[in-house]
Amino acid sequence: MPNDRQTDEKAAEGFAKPSDFLPLLPFVMTFGVRLMDERPGEVTVEMPFQKAFSTPPDLFPASMVGAIGDIAAVSACLSMLPAGWACATLDYTVKMTGPARGEKLRARGRVLQNGRTLSVGAADIFAVTGNEEKLCGSVLASTRNHRL
Repeated sequence: MPNDRQTDEKAAEGFAKPSDFLPLLPFVMTFGVRLMDERPGEVTVEMPFQKAFSTPPDLFPASMVGAIGDIAAVSACLSMLPAGWACATLDYTVKMTGPARGEKLRARGRVLQNGRTLSVGAADIFAVTGNEEKLCGSVLASTRNHRL
């Protein structure tokens, strides 16, 4: 009997892969964003705390919370597109729900609406210290989908 990972990999055949696309984006690499999990319609990414991208007193600014939320939400949308397609952010909004203080940010993105030319995704962003997560923001993003 196949395990969950094998089932997810089989289900993902024929879809675009965020793991192939994200390393091509310089800003993603500069921020140190790492893809932790990808499944069709769901993506988890993490970003380590970096003093260069912080505000006193050692907080992630809303711009960084928004950036990782955008990456997660749009990557989730990308994961539902056919292989050979990509997407770009049209717009996004970030709502801060608490202080973004921690060792890293973790964003869990999901597709809300998957379309041929436009998609909508959302992400919840958590400030992580050790094993403790605290919700610090949410992002809603729309994408423009296109063939490569």
